[in-house]
Amino acid sequence: MADLKKVRAAALKKSGKSGNKSSNLKYAIWIGGAVGSIIVAIVILLLNPDKGPFQTPVNDQGLISHVNRNAKTWMAGASSFFDGWTVGDVRTWQGLAVSQRKDTMQPCQVPDIIVPEQFDARTMWPQCFNSPIYTMGNCTASWAIASASVLSNRFCVSDPAQYADLMLSPQELLSCDHINQGCGGGYIDTAWLYMAREGLVSELCFPYQSDDAVSCKSKCTTEKPLKAASSCALQGEEAIKREIFANGPVVGMLFLVDDFLVYKGGLYQEMSTAKHLTGHDMRRNRLVHAVKVLGWGTQSGKNYWLIENSWGEDWGENGFAKIIRGGNHEKRESVILETFMMAGTPASAKVSYFDDGVEDISKEDGEYDEDIDLDEDIPGEEEN
Repeated sequence: MADLKKVRAAALKKSGKSGNKSSNLKYAIWIGGAVGSIIVAIVILLLNPDKGPFQTPVNDQGLISHVNRNAKTWMAGASSFFDGWTVGDVRTWQGLAVSQRKDTMQPCQVPDIIVPEQFDARTMWPQCFNSPIYTMGNCTASWAIASASVLSNRFCVSDPAQYADLMLSPQELLSCDHINQGCGGGYIDTAWLYMAREGLVSELCFPYQSDDAVSCKSKCTTEKPLKAASSCALQGEEAIKREIFANGPVVGMLFLVDDFLVYKGGLYQEMSTAKHLTGHDMRRNRLVHAVKVLGWGTQSGKNYWLIENSWGEDWGENGFAKIIRGGNHEKRESVILETFMMAGTPASAKVSYFDDGVEDISKEDGEYDEDIDLDEDIPGEEEN
């Protein structure tokens, strides 16, 4: 019996040592694996660090591939306009805003008409839309380009025979309109004050140079400027559609997001992974960009606005885009602001601009019986 107890004791002692050795080995392997994983992660981070905005190209192939794998209604692709650009470069653009002056906030008196489900101003007035798409360059000039282009189109709509293919000069707004900040951004409403007071010469007289340092005196002196007779503000989808259908394109605004920069075609709706672009200053306001809105329609069961951009013909659908209409931008349903767009009446002999309920824009103090109800989402004067 004593021998049996000794054998059992020896067996238990041996078993304990073996168990301890096994546990220690597993623990060492676990520690080694964890340390190895950390070292590998550090090496990967050093070799491929997280890119900041100035290291992330706009035409990022990873972003383009992600959109093309996951977007249901649109396609992404690189455009020559953004060759060599980083997201940080875009963030140096100055934002646009609405000045909220009383003399620019008069609501448009839109006609009470029935509009079609699909509309494209290029089809309705083809002689007015043969001009090339602007390439704005490294200059926050969308406010000037969209405003001058809309007034040009509206002159042509008023008298296609006289004003076919008219291109008024956005460079004049950049160089001569001192209420705004040239390439530093501007207010889409006060641009119309300049066009009413001074008017614009043609693109031929004062070519676009994407540079606000160009002297205002550089424009030719052989042309008589064409002026806006009035301007007004639009709010709401139905009012915007009726105004476009009756009188031509309007100036709209949209919030910039990174995947919109690589839009190539289809019906754009921002991805849930899209990054909102903000200014590089301390306030970090969302960047706002001006576009020309010239129609609407439905595709894949979704409503859209048809817009003309200023990033050249290689961007989007030859410079144009379809953007979700009627969506809430806070829910990532749309980037376009339907709470405020601008329209204007050309000072054309073919337009009865004092008979349609729209006041003269040059009226002192801008005291009107009714003002546009500005939504809090509209970028205000302090946002530049």
